Amino acid sequence: MIQQMDTTEIPLIVYPALDKYESSYEQPYFEMMSRFQQALRRENTLLIVLGFGFRDKHIQNVILEAVNQNPSFQLVIVNYNGGGTINREELKEYFDDDVVKRKVSIVFDTFKGFTGSLPENKTYSTNEESIQS
Repeated sequence: MIQQMDTTEIPLIVYPALDKYESSYEQPYFEMMSRFQQALRRENTLLIVLGFGFRDKHIQNVILEAVNQNPSFQLVIVNYNGGGTINREELKEYFDDDVVKRKVSIVFDTFKGFTGSLPENKTYSTNEESIQS
């Protein structure tokens, strides 16, 4: 059962603040980070990152651990900063001597551009006609 409410007594978001990092170690955020880390340790995991600026060290560290320690992990970073180029300083942890690390792909595109270039997945389609085409 899904329950939708207009407001919540306890919001499930870490708002930008000086104590944001410390707040991420409280529940339910700690459990969410733990599950995220576990998921990135599994075999044949692909993580597509869109809209994350890599400024949250605790999240970036979990991703970097997967890049450096999980042999079958793949990371795709969709980087669009409006400047027309990939921001290498922002993503310096994902480069080795000016070459993108193995298991990492960096794509310069917008969300709409990136998702529009993906093949359509009809697995969850409810329209029988679209499944047969």
